[in-house]
Amino acid sequence: MGMPESLGRIGQLGIVVRDIQASMEHYWRVLGIGPWKVYTNQPPRVTYHGRPASYRVRVALAQTDTMVYELLQYLEGDSIHRDFLEDHGEGIEHVAIYVSNLDESLARLRSQGVTVLQSADGLGASGDGRYAYLDTRSTLGTILELTQTASQRLAPEFIYP
Repeated sequence: MGMPESLGRIGQLGIVVRDIQASMEHYWRVLGIGPWKVYTNQPPRVTYHGRPASYRVRVALAQTDTMVYELLQYLEGDSIHRDFLEDHGEGIEHVAIYVSNLDESLARLRSQGVTVLQSADGLGASGDGRYAYLDTRSTLGTILELTQTASQRLAPEFIYP
């Protein structure tokens, strides 16, 4: 039996925080990670545990040589970010793999019994960005996010520093 084909490398670390401004300042001052592009996300089409939902989060993204750091501050609605904060407090919530075809990657993982915790589509300026958070906590020890990046990002609300 040959080695299975990789979905891709982990390209993002998702960290749930209570105060995104304080967290950006800390990552910048202590680790030199930044600049941070800040957005308020409210995806147009969301599922949460298989049912339609809505939520808002404040997101800050910083690119390093090998990884995108994503800070997430929960604001409102049904979201795994709220659940994580309630269950664990602040910390690393998920790792993400960027995929070119979310449907194909999801079908492969679903065939192995992996379930979707939350998903969204309609992201980015062109509306073609999508993601799915997968319940891989019992097998990988964390949530896995598959991200099909939007072809055109929205402009950030602001950049820190």
